[in-house]
Order: sequence, then structure tokens, then C-alpha cells
Amino acid sequence: MRSSKIPQLLLALCFLPLAFCLTKRTALVKIQNNTPYPISGVGVSHKYSDVYKNQYDWSIIPPGTLSTEAMTVEYNTGAFTTGRDWWMVTYHSEQASSVRPNELKMWYSDPENFRSIIDFLEKAAPALIKTAINAAKGSNPQLLPAAKAAQIASKVMCKLMFNNESTAGFKQHILRSEDEGRVTTIVINADNTITFKSKSGNSNTVTSTKWISAEHA
Repeated sequence: MRSSKIPQLLLALCFLPLAFCLTKRTALVKIQNNTPYPISGVGVSHKYSDVYKNQYDWSIIPPGTLSTEAMTVEYNTGAFTTGRDWWMVTYHSEQASSVRPNELKMWYSDPENFRSIIDFLEKAAPALIKTAINAAKGSNPQLLPAAKAAQIASKVMCKLMFNNESTAGFKQHILRSEDEGRVTTIVINADNTITFKSKSGNSNTVTSTKWISAEHA
């Protein structure tokens, strides 16, 4: 009886080292606004493959400043990890060169210029953004400030992409063991490109723009 358990014990011992090869870690994320304009409604969605999902949004970040609030993201490291870190960033800027009534010009990270993202947002976002803005207004008939409306729009856009299991349109920027507990800075550059800066290395991506229906003052 005892001898029959020996193979099971040996098998368990063989796999025991694997448990020590995967470590869950966390890192912080802040936004650096290097544009000459205030940016509002900054939203970040982070996916560590299908294991962890993190989302955060900031209201207004003045030009040339680093956000005071930080987002916490989760990820794994180790010899047997297969996950990857995927990111999406959205924001609104007063840089918008033209004005459309009850619309906001939103920027979003778009590393591969995926038309599918635009189609996805055009179909799903407008009704959800309108519902969210009406909920925020409550019984107050006054229109929300553009910055507040942008924050709501950004949150809805990020949540839509966040809940979608695909990583199409997300930027890959890998976090490593040396990034644990440290700040990864997402820099929105003057030309509206985006740079991810971590202790372990940097990544760059471009943005696209989309006019979003959103009532605002």
C-alpha cells in the first residue's frame, strides 16, 4: 500500500519546482503629460494575457506635469510564465483643432492602426457614453464640463476594450521583475505619440483620433 504511493510522491516532487518559478508582482503606473495642453479623461486598460485585468482613469493632467495618482497593475514573472502585458491608453486634449457640437475628440493608442477598433467603438460606444453621462448628470439639467464628459467617455471606451478578450489594438510593453513596486510612466508626447518608460526598458506607440458623441458644456 505504501509502495503504491511512491510514484505519486515522486511525480509531485518533480512538479514542485515549477511552483517556485512563477511569481505574482505589482507595479505602479503614472501619466506624464508632455503636450502643451491640459489633457483630460485619461484612461488606461492593462491586460496580463487572460490572467489579470486592471483599469484606471485620471480626470485632468496639466501640461508638463506627472499625475499624482497612480494605477496598480498585476503581472507574473518567472521561467515558466507565458503571459504578456498589453496596454490601451485614451485621452482628450484641448488641442482639438476644431469643435463639433456635443462631440469630443478622443485620442487612443493604436499601434497597428486597427480599423476593427474604430468599427467596434462606433457600434458600441455612443449609446453607452450617452447613458453614462445622463447618469452622471442625474436630475441636474446643466451640461457637464468637457473634462468630466471626456473622463466618462474615456472610461466607457476603456471598459469596452477591457471586456473584449482580444488584444487587437493593444500595445505590448512587458513588465519584468525589476519593475515590481516601481513606477512605469506612460508619457504622452507633444506629437501625441506615447512612450512607456519602465526600469526594465521603454516602448513606443502612435495614436489615432476619434470624434465621440458626448454632450458637454
